[in-house]
Amino acid sequence: MKALLALAACLLMWSQAAWGHAALISTDPAPGAVLEQAPGVAVLVFNEPVSVTALRLVGPRGTARDVAPMDVGGHRIRVRLPGDAVRGAYLLSWRVVSADGHPVGGTLDYAVGLSAGPARAADAYATPGGRQAAIWLGRWLGYACLFACLGAAVFRARNPSDRQAWAWPLVWIGLGLLPVNLGLQGLDLLDLPAPALSDGSAWAAALGSRYAWTLGLSALALLVSAGALRAREAGMARGCAGGALALAGAALAASGHAGTAPPQWLSRPLVALHVATAAAWLGAFVPLIRLTGAGRDGTAGWAPLAWFSRWIIPVVAVLLASGAGLAMSQLNRPADLWRTPYGIVLSAKLALVCGLLVIAAFNRWQSTGSALAGDAPSRWRLRRGILLETAVAVVLLGVVSLWRFTPPPRSLDAAAVDIHDDAHVRPHGHASASFTLSGDRARATVTRSGETWSVLLTDRAGKPFTAQGLTLALSNPQAGIEPLRREARRLDDGRWHAETGPLPSPGIGHWRMGLEILVDDFDQVTLEGPLPP
Repeated sequence: MKALLALAACLLMWSQAAWGHAALISTDPAPGAVLEQAPGVAVLVFNEPVSVTALRLVGPRGTARDVAPMDVGGHRIRVRLPGDAVRGAYLLSWRVVSADGHPVGGTLDYAVGLSAGPARAADAYATPGGRQAAIWLGRWLGYACLFACLGAAVFRARNPSDRQAWAWPLVWIGLGLLPVNLGLQGLDLLDLPAPALSDGSAWAAALGSRYAWTLGLSALALLVSAGALRAREAGMARGCAGGALALAGAALAASGHAGTAPPQWLSRPLVALHVATAAAWLGAFVPLIRLTGAGRDGTAGWAPLAWFSRWIIPVVAVLLASGAGLAMSQLNRPADLWRTPYGIVLSAKLALVCGLLVIAAFNRWQSTGSALAGDAPSRWRLRRGILLETAVAVVLLGVVSLWRFTPPPRSLDAAAVDIHDDAHVRPHGHASASFTLSGDRARATVTRSGETWSVLLTDRAGKPFTAQGLTLALSNPQAGIEPLRREARRLDDGRWHAETGPLPSPGIGHWRMGLEILVDDFDQVTLEGPLPP
């Protein structure tokens, strides 16, 4: 515990002004603007400092080129635009990484001249589904190896005669996963396919992100836990075990949603304490399984179980208290637990933790005492209980790894800042077309006339669906075009109306439409589907 307190004191001084996922709050030119002359510079202003990972300009001549920012870091990103711009429509697709280490993307559209022909992009990017699955799996396995090695180090520190040799393969697997996760982070930051790992840009982007600190500190935690396994003296083993727990806590506090929640003087120590205590608890399951399955007679060989039974109660108390503090910093209201993706993951985690506590309480109060007294049936019952705890813990780590893809509600609120449309983009003579997007609660009939969009919202029974706001999001993942968003306004007849600039031709891949329907302050419905050509 002294190591954890020292770590918390250090992290109190490690604070930066960050709010999690970055949100675009203004642009110049304005979204959808029609300009007489081509701008020399585009400006993107965010609600927090960001680092640019990708900027891609799609023009009307069928060309798509990467452009570079004029500024590095900060809230305001200036982009120098090519001087050979011709009349037509342009899309500036941007992708940035915020303080929590997660990429955020969007698209700014504008046109030069009074007649804006459609832009056409040439290159196609790989869809991100497989990449996201690999990121999730890599993190899940990485957490499992790290926690198991930490638990082995703690038990070795308590019982130097048990060398915990089973943990050595996990040390090497955990270290081997670190460069894999680093490469996946680089691909995600730049939105690149797997073959791009042969290029140094993905690795450079990953090394420049905060997640590189997480992986570096995780490597140190694994190496220090290995030191505890190799230590010949009890004092050295205890020091290494405490240091490994502290390093693991610092690793996960260095990046991620929770570590960047304001105020960081509180959130970072809470993350560090939460991770260290979770590792001490969950990592102990494998050593306990080995202990209960060793077939020891008498009570002397069961001394580590007695020690763990006494020691784990305050550890779990700190775990629960720190977790409650982190949840309060990420959620705006109780309804976020079931109405946001982040809250759903958190709810699943809480359910699994409650299950662990119930199993642990049964083991502690119904089996441990009699097992320590030498009762053979109680020992086997305890072993089955710990095996069940281990299975739940493995699932729990998999659920926690999903947070990589779910922004917390506090960031979703920041991203809801209106970007007012100051210019009118004209339709270009396209025939009207209608299509329907359906969900469990709502149905949207979308009518497109040129670049004018009309949306009628109904429920599943065909009755009007009341909403406070509606946002259109048009994206083309295959062409590397991030979501282009427009706030819609409701007309007197109940329909929602929005206008966009011309979209690239359908030959570059499939466009997708998302409708983000704000029902009230506590509820949002999202409909998504392919956009008909």
